[in-house]
Amino acid sequence: MKENREKIQELLREKDIRVTRQREAILEVIFESEKPVTATYIFSRLQDGCPNLKLSTVYRNMNLFVGKGILRKLSLGIENNESYFELIRDEHHHHLICIHCNSVLPLDCPLGEFEEKIKEETAYILIDHSVKIFGICPHCQKYSKA
Repeated sequence: MKENREKIQELLREKDIRVTRQREAILEVIFESEKPVTATYIFSRLQDGCPNLKLSTVYRNMNLFVGKGILRKLSLGIENNESYFELIRDEHHHHLICIHCNSVLPLDCPLGEFEEKIKEETAYILIDHSVKIFGICPHCQKYSKA
């Protein structure tokens, strides 16, 4: 945890963002998560340790982090339409989404060769691509069979 805190402080300084306890706490939740999270999730995780924290503060900071290139905001097409956020990392990936519980699982991108083929066949300069795969997670499969 202390290792993450030092990384977070360094990242905030690199992006010219004032280091505050609330910003550190918000980013710590995201650093510890292996999948995209919502502002509501972050808020619920921090309520005990930061009783003065407001959901609007979490949203405001998340949008600041997006604007500064720390986080990526995702629209995953989930029923609740809540935005998800994840750290911008070097590896490109996609998302597998459970249609029952809305859990999100990052997936490695298998489309490198396909992208090259598209470039050759069309002469397009490809900018980006995004894949969302919807299904039912193992937990929900067990629950629905009971």
